[in-house]
Amino acid sequence: MSIHLDTPEFDRSTPVPLYHQLKQWLTSRIVSGVFAPGAQLPGELELCEKFGVSRGVVRQALSELRYEGLVDRHRGRGTYVSIPKTAEGLISGLRGLADDAALRGVSLASKVLMLRETPAGPSVARCLGLEPTDTVVELERVRAIDGERHVLVMTYLPAAMVPGLVGRDLSGSESLYRILREEYGLAIVSSRRRVEATVAGAREARLLRIERGDPLLVLRSIGFTTGRRPFDYFIAYHRGDRSAFEAELSMPLGPASSFEQVPMNDEGFAP
Repeated sequence: MSIHLDTPEFDRSTPVPLYHQLKQWLTSRIVSGVFAPGAQLPGELELCEKFGVSRGVVRQALSELRYEGLVDRHRGRGTYVSIPKTAEGLISGLRGLADDAALRGVSLASKVLMLRETPAGPSVARCLGLEPTDTVVELERVRAIDGERHVLVMTYLPAAMVPGLVGRDLSGSESLYRILREEYGLAIVSSRRRVEATVAGAREARLLRIERGDPLLVLRSIGFTTGRRPFDYFIAYHRGDRSAFEAELSMPLGPASSFEQVPMNDEGFAP
């Protein structure tokens, strides 16, 4: 979907730079909904000719709009009005993505890429409190929200705690956490989660249908059941242009507590 532009009248006698005037004009139309989310803006040369400004003015205006999150610029494809990001509460609660999507009233579908039993290996074993030779269930899925791919997630579970899971159909909208709660009696009572930024490699880009080098938010989590026993470790690659994490914070009552820097292990978690 492209945008039809009327021609604004810039005040060239004011000290306000032309790029700022152009930016404000575009911002007002994006915020008001005149320019719909996902719509493509005309190219730089067309904007120059339409508004009678230099290419430097257009580039500066678009760069600031991109910095403020109002547009997305894709090399070789153009500039688009940003689609609002999905705010997810995955770092402020113990819900899985399926439960979080249900609370927000959006549809979730999963495509299983891998479901097998395999030795844990050193890294996964450290997170789950296992030996490297112990067997884990390895589950890789691409998950789509409202029909658009949002996240690539790899989950590891101790195989001894989930017998028969590799024979289950975990595609569609099925919730893994519901199965773990209701059929295996494994409820997450606490978790340790960490978010970091990265960029998409070739495989992530192909599976999430984005460009190589596009931003990703990586969520790593260790989930614990009763007795502080780790049983769920996952790494989730969320599209940076579609996802945002939110958390509600509060100041504890009573004397202020001191803060201590905690060392991290290879997986990014405190030991």
